[in-house]
Amino acid sequence: MDRHVYQTSRFERLSYGGFFLGQNIIYVLQLQFLVYFYTENVGLSLGSTTLMLLIARLWDAFNDPIMGAIVDKCNLKSGKYLPWLRFSTYSIPLSLLFIFININGSYSAKLVYAYITYITWGMLYTVSDAPLFSLSTAMTNDIYERDKLISHGRLAAALAAISSAAFMSLKTSFGWTWTVAIYCIIAFLVMFPLQFAAKERVKYRRSEDITFARIFKFLFKNKYLLIYYAGFLAINGTNTLQTMAAYFANSNLGDEGLVTIIMATSVLPVVLIAPFLPILIKKFGKKKLTIYCSVATIFLCAIQYIIGYDNFVIFLAVSAIRVLFMQIPLLIYGMFTADCIEYGAYINGERTEGIAFSVQTLVTKLSGAICSTICLMLLGRFGYVQQAVQQSEAALHGIWVILTLVPAIGYVVMILAMVFYKLDEKTVSELINNNISQEWGASN
Repeated sequence: MDRHVYQTSRFERLSYGGFFLGQNIIYVLQLQFLVYFYTENVGLSLGSTTLMLLIARLWDAFNDPIMGAIVDKCNLKSGKYLPWLRFSTYSIPLSLLFIFININGSYSAKLVYAYITYITWGMLYTVSDAPLFSLSTAMTNDIYERDKLISHGRLAAALAAISSAAFMSLKTSFGWTWTVAIYCIIAFLVMFPLQFAAKERVKYRRSEDITFARIFKFLFKNKYLLIYYAGFLAINGTNTLQTMAAYFANSNLGDEGLVTIIMATSVLPVVLIAPFLPILIKKFGKKKLTIYCSVATIFLCAIQYIIGYDNFVIFLAVSAIRVLFMQIPLLIYGMFTADCIEYGAYINGERTEGIAFSVQTLVTKLSGAICSTICLMLLGRFGYVQQAVQQSEAALHGIWVILTLVPAIGYVVMILAMVFYKLDEKTVSELINNNISQEWGASN
């Protein structure tokens, strides 16, 4: 690899963000509405849905790292990462559409169909995630340029969350499947340009004979990657707002259409702050920024629980502030992964972006399933009754507890993880320079 510092064009950054937007439209729809769709529309029980989510994530625990290792090992003629993204542009919107079809059939047939379509979607989504984040390390070798790329992606993810706010209103007019189809078409259109715009400029030296065994050995030697994702699993696994918003609006507020207002109000501040993430990272660093936001989140979770939701305007205001601090650590997780890749390359002498980002994908999907499982188990514990016109006082209070207090637990764990995480921006820059020097020396 040469020592030239590569920059990206504005069109590339926009296209990169566009793929993130489409990909996250797909992800947010299943995260926010799929459990509600299964239990309230298809009629699957809480227990069946919970078990299906757990089985799907157990499969991901096997499948995702293998996909990451395949990406690390393969060097295709048309690029290392872009060929996977070309395939994903078509496959993940289509696979999501099939999930949101309520087939005519027996309960068993509906359950089998749910298993097949959901697990298939999860596998196809994996094909897109590791190569997409890995692509940022091939587009530029400058740490702040790379952070800028990923921040474009996370801004797009926030926009995807805002776009989902209109889902329930559209569903009332068009039904579940046609509404999902509209979102899938939009996702496809914004994902499409990346395959033509992006350039894999940075060519890293790689062993031609690297084995799967060595790739997995390198993964488990990357202690900071594992430490960080233990914390991330906790905060994303207790991020209950998206799963519980529809239940809360329908049961506690009496109008499921209010999901639109709740999600839009909560996510809008995140969109406003996302463009300033590179500035905040430069000032505080990713580690300190994560710790500060985690402390603020814990405090605001308690405040929101105490204030309640009798005054809807106050509820929305506190939610917006709370979600802002909750989401900042969730917006920058890909940057942590990229930093840990440099640490892994330094200690192992081999770059394995695919396996590192596949851990990110696995933990993201696993934490989503854990969050849904926690929500469903607690709903059952508090006495929630599916498709009931009116829930008991215990169930309504339980929904409020799940929505407000459960997330605080995850952020306590993240603070503890950050105590043991030792990579900062200065250290990572030194690692990058050292890795470049090592590769430069090896190639001359």
